[in-house]
Amino acid sequence: MKALLIVPVLAVLAAAWFGWSWWQAAHDEGLARGRDRDAVLAAASTDLVALNTIDYHTGGADVDRWIGATTGQYGANLAGDRQLQLDRATSTKTVSTASLLQAAVTDLDPAAGTARVIAVLDVRVSTGGGAPVPKQARLTVDFAREGDTWKVGGVQAVGS
Repeated sequence: MKALLIVPVLAVLAAAWFGWSWWQAAHDEGLARGRDRDAVLAAASTDLVALNTIDYHTGGADVDRWIGATTGQYGANLAGDRQLQLDRATSTKTVSTASLLQAAVTDLDPAAGTARVIAVLDVRVSTGGGAPVPKQARLTVDFAREGDTWKVGGVQAVGS
């Protein structure tokens, strides 16, 4: 008779413990931080490729993507230099493509809405109709959150 009473009590206690554990895991600060890190890396993947891609045939749309991927003074500088960038690409007949090889978040402050990423890109640049010249770009990139979107706030080349 006691066994019949103990089994349901143990089942209720086990369900409560597993429920509490699940709730704690779902509300863990590390989980939110991981989501922010993943969002920054996703933004890095698209934004850094966009910032290193231009085709003089579609330069206006390409430079507009640069401006849309950036924020702060960096974005303002790109917007202010829009026509200069277009003229430069057209006069040199520049075609540049990029792909992200690796990226990692080195610093993340969700409360401040800032992050820093190191990245390596494969960039291929062709001018004057010549063959594309490959190079690797190693970058340190500052990101800032605007609403729910992470945008590039600054880029610095690292080493050679």
